[in-house]
Amino acid sequence: MKVLRLCFVWVSAIVLVLATGLLLSSPQKSFALSWTQVATNGLGDADNITSLNLISFNDKLFASIGNYDAPQPTGVRIFSSSDGATWTQANTNGFGTATNIEAVMTEYNSALYAGTDTLGSGPAELWKTTNGTDWTQVGQNGFGDAGNVRIIGMGEFNDSLYIGVSNAAGAEVWRLDSAGALTKVSLNGFDGTATVNMIFSLQEHNGALYAGTGTSAAGAQVWKTTNGTSWTAVMQGGFSDTNNGVVSTLFGFNGDLYAGTVNTVTGAEIWRTTTSDTVWEQTNTNGFGDAQTTWPGLQTAIINDTIYLGTRNGNGAKLYTSTNGSTWTQEGTTGFGDPTNNYAIYAITFNGRVYIGISSQIGAEIWRTSAMETLSITTDSLPSGTVNSEYSQTLATDSGTQPLIFSLTGSLPDGLSLDDSTGKISGTPTDSGTTTFTISALDSGDPQQMTSKTFSITIDGVAAATLPETGQDRYLGWANHLI
Repeated sequence: MKVLRLCFVWVSAIVLVLATGLLLSSPQKSFALSWTQVATNGLGDADNITSLNLISFNDKLFASIGNYDAPQPTGVRIFSSSDGATWTQANTNGFGTATNIEAVMTEYNSALYAGTDTLGSGPAELWKTTNGTDWTQVGQNGFGDAGNVRIIGMGEFNDSLYIGVSNAAGAEVWRLDSAGALTKVSLNGFDGTATVNMIFSLQEHNGALYAGTGTSAAGAQVWKTTNGTSWTAVMQGGFSDTNNGVVSTLFGFNGDLYAGTVNTVTGAEIWRTTTSDTVWEQTNTNGFGDAQTTWPGLQTAIINDTIYLGTRNGNGAKLYTSTNGSTWTQEGTTGFGDPTNNYAIYAITFNGRVYIGISSQIGAEIWRTSAMETLSITTDSLPSGTVNSEYSQTLATDSGTQPLIFSLTGSLPDGLSLDDSTGKISGTPTDSGTTTFTISALDSGDPQQMTSKTFSITIDGVAAATLPETGQDRYLGWANHLI
């Protein structure tokens, strides 16, 4: 039965880490946004029950759907969509290997990468496509170690792709450089032991790469590197609660780093570090007030200064939003109206909408919001200036996630410059004429939004001065008047 298979999937994923809790009912709330299901359950196959990953690549939305056909899974499916509503399979089942049950995806160096998860039934694999349909394997199965069975966390850092691999003998981090070379860049378990056996999340933040991990019994840990090879633990012991067995997500917001933990006893937790990555504070109540909300989603969407974070709950997944990282509000009905939708795993923005991938006992689902406001430059035109006179204008923007970064394509009039953090154009122009250029604004959302607009500035020359009449001029004018 699918109910039993779904339970097996997620229990097996944390069998070394956590115990499964009892399931209680939870209240429902009405939608604040308008949501629509945009894919049939399982995208046409009810045994495709895990919507594990959503990512934008080459102007398309890609979805990774885990398959659990009974009695034998037939492998993960990757689907793509240009409009977010019509879907086409973009790989062969399991990339040709049925034990590749699930996969996570990330973009690196103009290519889409998919790391597979066999749930312990064989070595994981890494696959790559540059066009979204033709895939080639990168490296050996399990990177040469049959014990490397799961790839879940991947992230870019210092122009290389870092890959977290789960292994019962100690999790490993591998680095793929731009030339395609794969190198192991950590000890097993970071410290040479098997305590840390899973890596769920990798996140760049403030010039460092952080790894969110899972352990067999000692509580989740967060490790950090600034050079890509030397790692330091910045949090151990599950934030002083060993029931926090996995850091399933890491994300940045408003300059701070956040970590979400899996806790099947008292409920999922969200932690934040601000000034020091060794000092953390919890920003939610356990389980967001429901102990059966045990898992945070693996990826957040951040758009218009708002975090969208999915969760897992056996009575129906819940989606939470926050504009400050501390106050969390449930968005939408529990399970999107269906209690079998038990885990909102991935959130992403695509073409101005938030998309949510949901695991369901009757086939994975993908939901999206109605069109939302997107980042825009609202200044229509820029006033003219005058040579040798001070000029100052600040571009106005709407929506997006602060802070913004502004950039210039082309040239400003001589003597003017653009402040990349405020969008202010200022200075003292030195030459007359009309100059046309383009200003772009990039926000801090996840994924980031960018908008561009073309402007012209006309600089007028200095007006000719009117000289006063001299005494002789006045005398000659009076004399001429008498003639």
